[in-house]
Amino acid sequence: MLQRLVAGWRFLLVGALGIGVNQVVLGATVELGHVHYLVGAAMATLVSSTFNFACSEIWVFPGRGTRGWAAAGRRYAGFTAVNVSTLVFRLPILYVLTSLLTLHYLFANLVAIGALTGLRFLVADLVIWPARPVPQKAKAA
Repeated sequence: MLQRLVAGWRFLLVGALGIGVNQVVLGATVELGHVHYLVGAAMATLVSSTFNFACSEIWVFPGRGTRGWAAAGRRYAGFTAVNVSTLVFRLPILYVLTSLLTLHYLFANLVAIGALTGLRFLVADLVIWPARPVPQKAKAA
């Protein structure tokens, strides 16, 4: 239980840093690259997902996955797939907040990301980096 609580707090901290990465990439693609904010949000998701995966693999869930490049690649693919698939929900939220309710796209992006954080943690904790059972010590006869 304590391990899951610590992982949850670490996940939130990494997520907060990843939101910063996402916001910077989104702002840069829109303002400097003149990309539509919805396209920029998808691009920012790919960049921040890579950042978040690396931090999660090393710090949030250390030792919770099979070792090796192939296993890490499968976890990266799963992690990125979760984040990209949440775009199905996030982009409409972003559109409504930005284009219909006229909020600034960077503020709307924060709201949309926050709305889906809990779902991403559950998938990461239970599916991508599942806890390994603690081996029980054999009792002396």
